[in-house]
Amino acid sequence: MKKILFVSLVAAAALNAEILVYGPGGPAPVLKELAKEFEAKNGEKVIINAGPTPKWIKQAKKDADIIYSGNTSMMDGFIKAIPKQIKIEDVQVLNARGSGMIVRANNPKKIKKFEDLLKDGVNVMVVDGAGQVGLYEDMALKTGKIENLEKLRKNIKVYAKNSKAAVDEWKNNKNIDALIIWTHWIKAVGEKENRFIKADKNSIIYRAAEIVPTQKGLKNPKVAEFIQFTQSEEAQKVWEKEGWMAK
Repeated sequence: MKKILFVSLVAAAALNAEILVYGPGGPAPVLKELAKEFEAKNGEKVIINAGPTPKWIKQAKKDADIIYSGNTSMMDGFIKAIPKQIKIEDVQVLNARGSGMIVRANNPKKIKKFEDLLKDGVNVMVVDGAGQVGLYEDMALKTGKIENLEKLRKNIKVYAKNSKAAVDEWKNNKNIDALIIWTHWIKAVGEKENRFIKADKNSIIYRAAEIVPTQKGLKNPKVAEFIQFTQSEEAQKVWEKEGWMAK
């Protein structure tokens, strides 16, 4: 009887433990704000561990309740990396955002649209990793014009390994005229010092964040509640405020 009671108490304690969430930096501001709102409403603490994958993947294998990604290919990579913890059938699609260009506030090269990045003398930075693999290529080839990619390639001066690295490079390297990236990263580089130019229909690409409970998280009803909350009508206001599209 005592043993059964002890096991029950341990199980109850596990369910009341903090919800541990891991993923990249892009969706993190939204999820952190939603975590605060969820805790205020439900009393359940949600901890968001965000950053480049090597920073958290080892720990996530041990204790993650939830994994989120910046796009589908990233989530597919997570599933391959930790197949015992997360399953593709449990993945849910969150919100999407569009691509565009960050330029300096004074915009010396007078960049107004994607095609301006193809002009001679424009120094461009792209993110060639994490949630943006192939983004610049997709934008350049959206209309099927191969010459667009040829011209863009000549102007790319920096290939950042992830968005955080791109933000750091942008702040330190004033020779870069434009950064191809997602809408919400304008907040990270500074909205006063920079401008975001949304790509038009001939070049814009959309990708969505995704979220999945781990096998550990599936045992905790509060994990499902938080995931549901991230997609609630209330949550859409936060997604929009942070530069994402509402559902």
